[in-house]
Amino acid sequence: MKQIITCIVCNQPLQGRQSKFCSTKCKNKLHQGYNAQKDRGVKRKLELIKLAGGKCSKCGYCKNSAALSFHHIDAKEKEFKLDMRSISNRDKRSIMAELDKCVLLCSNCHAEEHNPHLDLVPTPLSRLL
Repeated sequence: MKQIITCIVCNQPLQGRQSKFCSTKCKNKLHQGYNAQKDRGVKRKLELIKLAGGKCSKCGYCKNSAALSFHHIDAKEKEFKLDMRSISNRDKRSIMAELDKCVLLCSNCHAEEHNPHLDLVPTPLSRLL
C-alpha cells in the first residue's frame, strides 16, 4: 500500500514531484509566517555578530547576544536598522553592505554613544532645587 504524502501546511495530498508543499501559496505561508521570520532573524543576527568580531568594539562585552547591537558610524549613510525584524527578510548582499557601515556595541556603550551628555556626574542638590 502506497503511503500518501501531504503538504506540511494544509495537509492536502501532494502530486507529482511535490515533496513538501502543495502550492507556492503554502510555501510562502510557511516562509513568511511569524515564527519562520523570527527564527531567520535570530540566526542572521548571530551570524552578523560573529562577522563583526563577536564582542563590543568599545568595552569587549560578549556574554549575551541580545545585549549587542549594530551602531551606524555615520547616521547619514544608514539605509535600515540591522535588527532581527529588519534582517529577516532582506537579501544577504544588502545586509552585508549595511554591516560594513556599522560597529558592534553592547547596550551600555550604544547608549553612551547616542547620549554622551547624560553622564552621571554628581550635581549639588542646591543646584537642582
